[in-house]
Amino acid sequence: MTRLNRRNILGLMGATALTGCAPAIPLSQLGDDPFEGGIGGTGIVGLMTGTGSVLVNGLRVEVPNRARILANGRSVASTILVPGTALSLVASARLGRFEAEQIDIDAPLIGTMTRLGSGHAINGTALRLDTGVSASGLVGQRVVAHGVWQQNGSLRASLLQRTRDTTDSVAGVVVGSPNTGWSIGQTPVQPRESQVLIPGQFAVISGQFAGGTLNANSAILGRFRAGKSLRQLSIEGYLEPISATPGYRISGLGHSFDQRLTLDPFASLRGVYFGAYDGRFMARRVVALPEGPGARQALLRPSDGANFAQGLTGTAARIIPTT
Repeated sequence: MTRLNRRNILGLMGATALTGCAPAIPLSQLGDDPFEGGIGGTGIVGLMTGTGSVLVNGLRVEVPNRARILANGRSVASTILVPGTALSLVASARLGRFEAEQIDIDAPLIGTMTRLGSGHAINGTALRLDTGVSASGLVGQRVVAHGVWQQNGSLRASLLQRTRDTTDSVAGVVVGSPNTGWSIGQTPVQPRESQVLIPGQFAVISGQFAGGTLNANSAILGRFRAGKSLRQLSIEGYLEPISATPGYRISGLGHSFDQRLTLDPFASLRGVYFGAYDGRFMARRVVALPEGPGARQALLRPSDGANFAQGLTGTAARIIPTT
């Protein structure tokens, strides 16, 4: 069986550039391993599902001592890495395994937890709590919230942690304009005069939430900030509709999909997307995820000796069609 690797994909893209329409990728060319052992730099965005190295998106990533670990731009110890944490990793394949080069922990929300109807919110953004996640005793407290952004701008929270940090922040895709105002999730954002925001760009905005708006003191732009060229991506999230072809991006995360992908069948799906990257995300496979955290962790846990998502096959793994 011929396996479609990044070189094949890029060759296919180049060969069809003049026609403006690429043929669909034959299913027979897709191997069982979404990453085929890892090629070059890999960007991984998802929720940590287990320890014993870092387990995320069905991948096992070793964290050597030289790896940099940053939380909202500040250096932290590896002890901060616990299941439920939202991670952005840059990793390389070495000797049959992934090794992290840099891990960015950009918590979607940091602020004071408040009541919102029968639920809860941080910085004006509503929280939907995963099964087993409790907000008991946290109203009025300073909280770090990890999770996955949903289409309506709310956060499906996988982990809530008390914090002494007095700076409010929100991390996600910037929406709006200077004329209509800016927001990330359901949090209105007011940048400083010197700050330039770009719609659709990922940003970590920090400052003080007051009067229903997060007034920014600083902004960290972009998701992968290790300075390494990436050749493939693995990203967990929901799709949200946008006007640009192919009509979707990943909620709260962005990442421009290749224009030839057909994503309508996955519009309401929570999934992990795998594929090559050359400035556009050529996602070739999505693994459908259950909403229950226990079932999700069981599905995504690599088997012993597996590092590159070899086990993410069967009915949960679905091929993404191309046009």
